[in-house]
Amino acid sequence: MNYYQHFSILLIAFVASIFVFGNIDQVFDSVFAQSQGDNGDSIYPYPVLHKIEMSVHKIEKSNGGGDLYGYQLDRHLLFNANTGEFLNNITKKYSSGPTIPGPSILIEEGDSVEITLTNPKETGAPGMVSIHVHGIHYSIASDGTLGILNDLRDEGVKPGQSIKYHWTAGPGTAGTWPYHDHTLGLDLGHSNSPGTNMNGAETIGLFGTLVIDSASGKTVGLIDEKPTKIDIADISKEVLCYVTDDAFWCDQIDYRNNAMRTALWENPTIGLKDGDLIRFHLYGMGTDFHIFELTGYQWLEPGTTNIISKKKFGPLENHVFTIQGKDGIAEYRDILNSISGMKGEFRVDSVGESIPGKSPIN
Repeated sequence: MNYYQHFSILLIAFVASIFVFGNIDQVFDSVFAQSQGDNGDSIYPYPVLHKIEMSVHKIEKSNGGGDLYGYQLDRHLLFNANTGEFLNNITKKYSSGPTIPGPSILIEEGDSVEITLTNPKETGAPGMVSIHVHGIHYSIASDGTLGILNDLRDEGVKPGQSIKYHWTAGPGTAGTWPYHDHTLGLDLGHSNSPGTNMNGAETIGLFGTLVIDSASGKTVGLIDEKPTKIDIADISKEVLCYVTDDAFWCDQIDYRNNAMRTALWENPTIGLKDGDLIRFHLYGMGTDFHIFELTGYQWLEPGTTNIISKKKFGPLENHVFTIQGKDGIAEYRDILNSISGMKGEFRVDSVGESIPGKSPIN
């Protein structure tokens, strides 16, 4: 990740990048860097405005049972937040159709988001749905909750309606954050008290991940058994998994493949090339506690230099770590629930291909 003090330098680098990569999609994806002013205060010389359109669709289950719904990314455009100049269209980087978890949205501190959610009349949810996000800044008008909680109004959409939310990734918001329906399927019968808490969202399928990268462009990881500062741009793959009460539901961002997002669904095989860096994002969803283990690997406890090989976390808690892959097959699992099938392979080889797990449609 590069850092630019002046727009003229940025412009030169941008033009050069087009020639180097031959593909504008690889230049503007998610981030532009934060630099430091003379007094040490953070400044954002080139923040990005993300204009995102998403919709909710029913996911037909092949074996019947309760209905599931998924968020679908319909459009993701990037603009210069200061001038309004169009930068790029990265819509094709996302999986097509609705997915569980929903689309992984990657931005940086200093960026802002304008997100429009639509509930299609024919293919969407029959009740009210919304997007409520954690971690990022927004006004109460973009809270995505019901009026009984926000004391303003119901901020979801009924069939045939759309709603617009506005988010700003201010200083200190860097992290991995969930977004999810907070009407909990109002009128869908999934909750006795829809919208009053998180319990129930995992039964519907309406949840996804927002990653806000630090504008420093850095993170830390365990490399050669030593805590090491890492350039985020050197990470080859992001794997983002919701740990529900009965499965890992995963998505990935593959930077070796033009930052393409791929829905990995339930308990997938996670692939990585030997020696590459991977960042795992785990988020607890449901009511159970979990003890995560990746056999044969150790990593850093976030925010510390402590080296761990297991991590216990519960509902609404997350765990993010970066490691370097080593040739061979390991197993990721929830120790507390692995007997019931909460596990999958982490396969490191010369190919590095992930294999999606079971989805509701197969």
